Amino acid sequence: MIHVTVVMALLGMTHLTCLAAMSERKYSAKKTAFVYSLFCIVFVCLTSVAFLLFDHSSAYMIAVAFLVTITVGFFVFIFTSADPICKKIFLFVSYANMFCIFQCISIILCGICFPNLSEIGATYAKNILRTLLYIPTVWAYVRYLRPTVREISGAKKKTWYSISLVSILFTFVFLLFLTVCHAGYDHVAQYLPLFAIVVILYCSVLWVIFGTIRYMLTENRMELVSQNMEYLQGQLKIARENELFAKTIRHDFRHHNQNIAAMLKKGDIQDALHYIEQYNDSLDAAKPKDFCPHVTVNAILNAFYTKTQNDGISVSISADTQEETAIADMDFVAILSNLLENATNGCKECDSPGEITVNIRTVADKTVIVCSNPCQSGLAIENNMIKHKGIGIDSMMTAARKYDGDINYSRENGILTVCVILKS
Repeated sequence: MIHVTVVMALLGMTHLTCLAAMSERKYSAKKTAFVYSLFCIVFVCLTSVAFLLFDHSSAYMIAVAFLVTITVGFFVFIFTSADPICKKIFLFVSYANMFCIFQCISIILCGICFPNLSEIGATYAKNILRTLLYIPTVWAYVRYLRPTVREISGAKKKTWYSISLVSILFTFVFLLFLTVCHAGYDHVAQYLPLFAIVVILYCSVLWVIFGTIRYMLTENRMELVSQNMEYLQGQLKIARENELFAKTIRHDFRHHNQNIAAMLKKGDIQDALHYIEQYNDSLDAAKPKDFCPHVTVNAILNAFYTKTQNDGISVSISADTQEETAIADMDFVAILSNLLENATNGCKECDSPGEITVNIRTVADKTVIVCSNPCQSGLAIENNMIKHKGIGIDSMMTAARKYDGDINYSRENGILTVCVILKS
């Protein structure tokens, strides 16, 4: 029984490592570690009970152990990961398939390479072989695939559910192979060609799936490009308005000089000075505001300020973003444009005279963006995120992930507050 416990503990830690690699962490590291530790204890206890109740090579034991593992692991993954449910299902099912494949391969290799090992020795050998198979796979996923998977939002739910369904079908097939492998190596030999074909077929399907994921990533990037185009069109409109205003100033400047000269000739020095003061005030009122040195952030805030003033919405803006920052302009556009547009829409929807407050601060190596605005009382927030979020918030999350960022929503006394933290 001690050997079973040790083996299950090793397997539990392997599961936790893989789940952590796939997870977009929702909670603090301390809370997540506590949940993972609890999962490991429950996993070891339940699988040990399954070994006691059934023969280790029986189909019942394999089915019970697998179902217990996949059920408990699934709920832990759902609870600790911040990804949309459609995305989490695909990732977890894919992991379940890889576990079945590696378990079967380890049994086959153990039967070929170590045919004379005792039952306990074979158990350890199979688990060590499986762990060795996991190491390069997890490394490759973290190094090459995880950045792409994390960048994709969960907006395309039908696509995620479709590829998840295909993966689930393979799960049942691999579970059958797993049952056959545990029945003994002699039973495996006749199914080896079929197993190899199914694995190759599954790898081919994964290739197509990741092609679909790359396509979704391209769509996401095109949406960001579209948002940038809208932003640039807005900037072009502002530039045209400024140019027209400059022409008007140049046209009127001669008349202003004539008026000032006439006043001075009459000796009305105080009137001339007052006229000049009024003229300067009119120029200052038309001048774009300088919220911060960063050109893109300042332009976005200016466009937002102008829009809210035209809509009759009160706004308070404070920013200290420097001219040079590690955050790309495109990502600033994706986050700030959506954030400020949502704040404006929130004020309009609840018809509130309240104020929108925007604060952008650089703290050490982090850029912190906090935006507060009045909101509807029925707005639902779950796990620090709006429950029914749209494409705009998905775009914000996609941009924030590039900087290991975090987005948190909270609502108190009818005020919605969004905090975005980007590690620059």
